[in-house]
Amino acid sequence: MKINLGAGPNWHQSGWHILDYKLQKNEKFKIKGDLNKINLKDKTCEQVFISHTLEHIPHIQIQNVLTEINRIMQKNAVVRILVPNLEKIAKAYVKKDKNFFKKAIDEDHSIRTDLGYGGMLMNFIVSPGQDTILIDRNLKKFIAGYAHLYAYDFDMMKALLKKCGFKSVTKKKFCDSSIPDFRIPCHILGRSKKYRNLNNKFYKRNNLIHTYKNGKYKINFKFSGFDKDPLTSLIIEAKKDKFIKIKKKNNINLSTKNYNNYAFSLLYNKKVKTSLRDKKIKY
Repeated sequence: MKINLGAGPNWHQSGWHILDYKLQKNEKFKIKGDLNKINLKDKTCEQVFISHTLEHIPHIQIQNVLTEINRIMQKNAVVRILVPNLEKIAKAYVKKDKNFFKKAIDEDHSIRTDLGYGGMLMNFIVSPGQDTILIDRNLKKFIAGYAHLYAYDFDMMKALLKKCGFKSVTKKKFCDSSIPDFRIPCHILGRSKKYRNLNNKFYKRNNLIHTYKNGKYKINFKFSGFDKDPLTSLIIEAKKDKFIKIKKKNNINLSTKNYNNYAFSLLYNKKVKTSLRDKKIKY
């Protein structure tokens, strides 16, 4: 099996499956699911693609997610990963590179510009969305929904992938791969496969509908292909070496080595734990 994780319901590539929590139900080549617990058997996939999805995962869960991806992959299978390139974007911020951010906005028209270079940098790290809900500590008030929650450079991703049983972790150029499918850029299904920034100007020029209203997207086309956003994307390929099962007591998420255990400190508060149980929220 070949699978695109987090592709969304409007993506299609011949011979590929998709997994996404936004799907209404399981269909042919479409699997409704969550990256923390992928509904596939061990060693199912020969190729995995995951584009601009890992930055939406809370960083304390990232090792769990990468371990799940490893679990469903065959030995020596390849995963190709795209995330915002923290190092490149941060360097542009430090240099106050106006030309870089002008081009970045052309890639992603949702980038916030009213707070200057700092605001544009932070948009790649933390951004509004519908993937994670922030609620106050009393579990009574909705604060906001978030999309991006973290950002990575190559060294960070390489370290995480190696911890999770991957090898041959390599930085790749746009559409550069030994796998033919991964040389096909993201494009509109049924149209030219030449890469173009898929922004509002492109949709309007080509009479395509891509609008958002009342919490829902209206889209009258499908995406296909793989790599996108060549300016701001960090692109990585890695191979499965072995499966490393995470034991809860040794889980990096609870380790004092990286301070993440503090994220769970509220669970020592009896009132918080009681509220979670009363509202049937898992922890």
